[in-house]
Amino acid sequence: MLNWGAIFHILGWLMGGFGLAMLIPAGVALLYHETIWLSFIESSILTCFIGGNLMFLNKGAPKTLNHKDGFMLTTLTWLIMGLLGSMPLYFTGIVPSFIDAAFESFSGLTTTGATVLTGLDDMSKGILFWRALLQWLWGMGVVVLAIAILPFLGIGGMQIYKTEMAGVVKDKLQPRMQETAKLLWGVYLFITAMCATYYFMFGMGAFDAICHAFTTIATGGFANYDNSFGHYDTPVLEWGCIFFMLMGGANFALHYTALHRLSLKGYKKDQEFKLYVICLLAISVAVFISWGLTLGNFAEASFRESLFSVVSVATTTGYATLDYEHWSSFVCMTMIIVMCWGGCSGSTAGGLKMMRVMLIAKQGQRELTRLMHPRSIQAMKINGIPISEEVRQTVWSFVGLFFAVFAVLTMCLSFMGIPMIEAFSAVAATITSAGPGLGEVGPAGNYSHVPQTAKVLLCFSMVVGRLEMFTVLVVLSPGFWRR
Repeated sequence: MLNWGAIFHILGWLMGGFGLAMLIPAGVALLYHETIWLSFIESSILTCFIGGNLMFLNKGAPKTLNHKDGFMLTTLTWLIMGLLGSMPLYFTGIVPSFIDAAFESFSGLTTTGATVLTGLDDMSKGILFWRALLQWLWGMGVVVLAIAILPFLGIGGMQIYKTEMAGVVKDKLQPRMQETAKLLWGVYLFITAMCATYYFMFGMGAFDAICHAFTTIATGGFANYDNSFGHYDTPVLEWGCIFFMLMGGANFALHYTALHRLSLKGYKKDQEFKLYVICLLAISVAVFISWGLTLGNFAEASFRESLFSVVSVATTTGYATLDYEHWSSFVCMTMIIVMCWGGCSGSTAGGLKMMRVMLIAKQGQRELTRLMHPRSIQAMKINGIPISEEVRQTVWSFVGLFFAVFAVLTMCLSFMGIPMIEAFSAVAATITSAGPGLGEVGPAGNYSHVPQTAKVLLCFSMVVGRLEMFTVLVVLSPGFWRR
């Protein structure tokens, strides 16, 4: 039996905080003398009113949550906040369709970065700030979800640490969820401040520096201009962005350890992080060579653009400086593959996560060895931690489910008349939280032309991908509702 009282009480508390957050872009709009500030105030009042009532009506409910309550609370949180986040966009009239407003909101809070908006260069500062704030706030939510919640529901890339609370995780972060969240917020704020300061020092205005720092560290990719990060065309900003996207795509537990101990040894010892960096460099070199052979240009700028594009896609940030779709078919295919593997576990990035990719590679290597040496016994370990059979089965189940949902959604979009490549890449870009796909939804385009029904499906793709598949699909299964 679900503890609805506790679920609604926590939802009410979260909605209250979310409603108060809407006052920040209202203040920004007032600062820039924009009339839309009232729409944010209305949205804030409505959100706080609903949240306050949920808290008041359920204040006496038992506060204990079981696994089923955790699945329901997590799913409802993302769904309800996505709908509430669309209200300011819809009330201002800037996004006349509620489905479009919801698409933009879900894209923000899942840190996807797919957009239906055009004319961003002249867009309201209040709206631009709200889009960035959505990604930043919920980027932190994703990190807390990945490190402190999903492992204890039996899913997520960090679950291999679940049984090692007295060792590895305690060494990385505190075991209690509230303490973990506080520590992560501190790390997240510090890295965001570093990023904003860097952007400001090297040419961005204060407003752009803050907004782009929000969406860089959250690996969200919402930009303040139609040309995305390419608007600046400044090498020093692009190099800085590459570094901070890498930070956003890495495990935040490693960042905490590095800051707490003032040492980089944690990065050097972590197998997932090392594989992450090596793969990004190798793919970037391959893209650089492919692009160089196509254009006959092997200059520093070409390598920088190649590295920027690969890191942006691999960390599922989605910033663009050039339209890589026109480079070569090899580059396009590579970007889709990189998009799917994503960033590290415990990061703001989406995708399969390098931890799972590494585990599957180790499993493949183990099977090959067993075929050659049937009597050999090999223990699978990552960072010295033995990987249980249960975890291996969960990873394989996740990967199978990931591609099954991917295939079904792609077929649904194709059935609606969307070209195959565009449908395939749109699902890839939303289920991995990457944002831009190929074709009309590529780096030079957006999702405004996509049919409304398809946008609803893509919203589902964003949420189910962001919440690691099982969280949403468990709630949708008939067995979940049986007593």
